[in-house]
Amino acid sequence: MRPNTPPESNIAERTRRFATRSLALAYCCGLLLSITTSAGVVAERLLGGNIQAALSVDVIVLGVAILAMTLTSRPLSTFFGNAEDARWLVRLRSGLVLLPQLIGVLSGVALVHLSLRYSGFSALKWMSERPAQFVNDGVAALGTLAAVWACASKPLRMCLLLEMLGLLLLYHATGQHWHADHAPHAFRASIQELVAAQVIAAATGLLAFRRFSSQR
Repeated sequence: MRPNTPPESNIAERTRRFATRSLALAYCCGLLLSITTSAGVVAERLLGGNIQAALSVDVIVLGVAILAMTLTSRPLSTFFGNAEDARWLVRLRSGLVLLPQLIGVLSGVALVHLSLRYSGFSALKWMSERPAQFVNDGVAALGTLAAVWACASKPLRMCLLLEMLGLLLLYHATGQHWHADHAPHAFRASIQELVAAQVIAAATGLLAFRRFSSQR
């Protein structure tokens, strides 16, 4: 019969397992999410912000956001789901997922814009404007990530959804600094409208998916 393992050893082992399995996954999750949202904004701008392009991009972003929500909720509930866990452990578990996701988000936005800047096509270089376009795409990715975390948590974290809306309001209020609508053709929608619509559409879809999956 195996001796009982001290609780401290259990916590340390669970922390180690969680970290090794989740760090790379969380980073890839944030990277994919930011590449999708950032490339989506690029595609909408290239196509003039028309409705068909916006809907297509929103569907793709929503699919990636649902995947991100699923991948985020599993480690949060599987490895550290016990009610008796200490508060510091809950914070550690959240940080181990959130920090790599944030790094992945920043990496994805940078990757998209470095690709545009050094693509060799002059028609694409105007879309990589520092720092304006980094802010535009960063808001799109971080707003979507906030919705992912709100819906991945049990119970639903309304505070994160409110923070997402606050981010969009602040973005709108300071919009004169972040406009990047210098396309060679007329836009049907501003870049701010595209970003806000993308984030809100992703959040609405995530809430609907969460509601549907909880009823199954």
